[in-house]
Amino acid sequence: MFIFKPLYAVILGIVYIGIIYSLVRKEKKYINYSITFVSLVLQLSFLFLWVRKFLILQAVHNEGFQRFEKFATFVNISYFVLFIPLLLIFAWYGIKKISVQDQFLLLKGIFAFFYLGALVGILILGQPIFEILYYGFAP
Repeated sequence: MFIFKPLYAVILGIVYIGIIYSLVRKEKKYINYSITFVSLVLQLSFLFLWVRKFLILQAVHNEGFQRFEKFATFVNISYFVLFIPLLLIFAWYGIKKISVQDQFLLLKGIFAFFYLGALVGILILGQPIFEILYYGFAP
């Protein structure tokens, strides 16, 4: 989808920044602004690099398959660059919420361990889904 319609990439960026802002909005002002600003810079740099690589991909027709391979590598790397900070914020927010609960210490530790394991699973299983949605189910 994103490869031919840049609107999807922009919507993904807005949703990404909105999720991060909604998670950190009740924190202190400098934490809220700094994390939101870093996510904004990360998304804008991704969109800039994506547009640059997309224009190069569309402009050059005699390079062969190597251009598409470089673009696919960019997509694979960008997934981890974009979603590892997002999942770290989810982990920070989730562990903070788990530690506030009025439960046994062992129970909180076990729940936090499984929560972090689930986030790592989301990171691993989300990569093929990101690629499929990025290319729009193209062969």
